[in-house]
Amino acid sequence: MDLTEIQLAIIFCAYFFGVFSCRTVTRLFEVSHAAKIAQDTIYNCLLMSAKIHEDVEFVREVKYKYLKKAGFEPEKIKSFVEVDDRTMDNWKESVIRNIIISSPPHFSFMVKFGNWGEALKQLQEMHDDRNR
Repeated sequence: MDLTEIQLAIIFCAYFFGVFSCRTVTRLFEVSHAAKIAQDTIYNCLLMSAKIHEDVEFVREVKYKYLKKAGFEPEKIKSFVEVDDRTMDNWKESVIRNIIISSPPHFSFMVKFGNWGEALKQLQEMHDDRNR
């Protein structure tokens, strides 16, 4: 059984179409998987940062309570509060900036925040999406 040139051309085209299709589908799966990993990483970074913030706020409340019990003047406690507020604001800004800077360029569209409030909003949306 001899194969004609047309049959060989059809076999050749079918082979390369199959190879191209396989590579394309594989690449789509790879990109999809990488996007899922990036999204999970952003979610977990935001979640960890939010939990750290909660813990620090609790420690601050305990600190001010004990400062008051220790007899510190209200003005002195107020100055501690102001310094701690500035420190926390700087920390939150630093966390957000580092997440934005560290995000893979091809997945930067997943970072839909530019400040702490927007980050907490996105964290809540991501959390709601996971629980659906």
